Order: sequence, then C-alpha cells, then structure tokens
Amino acid sequence: MVKENILRLVNRNDLSITGVEKVISFSPTEVNLLALDCEMKILGRELQTVKLDEENGDLVISGVIESIKWSDKKEKQSLLKRIFK
Repeated sequence: MVKENILRLVNRNDLSITGVEKVISFSPTEVNLLALDCEMKILGRELQTVKLDEENGDLVISGVIESIKWSDKKEKQSLLKRIFK
C-alpha cells in the first residue's frame, strides 16, 4: 500500500496533514515533523495541535500558518551538533 502525504490548508488558519510519521517538535511558532520521505517545518503564530492520530499518521494544526518547508530526511546528528547549531 502506497501512503500519500496530503496537505489541506484553509484560510492559512487550519492545516491538515496525512502521512505523518513522527512529530519531532512542536511550539506555538514552529512545528517540525517527518512525513513519508521528507522533513517538514511549519512556521506560524499561535500554533496548536487540534488532532494527532499517530496510528493513521494524521495531524491537524490551527493558528496562523506563515510558511511550510520540505527537505530530505536529515542524517542523524550528534548531540553536540544539535545543541550548538
């Protein structure tokens, strides 16, 4: 079965994402996650988790979405590199 990564953004305030493998970090201004074969960074203001279904890979975020960036999965970094970046 091929999984899909689908994003649905409504009025820059409600973002639904499918295909989420793992939420790496979440704050009111930034969400970092793994979605299929990429890392995704969502920047905004007053970000909140509305729904997180880890079993099905669904995530719903509300707030003011300012940007969404994708990148290839990063190789694991040492603890010191992550602390001093």
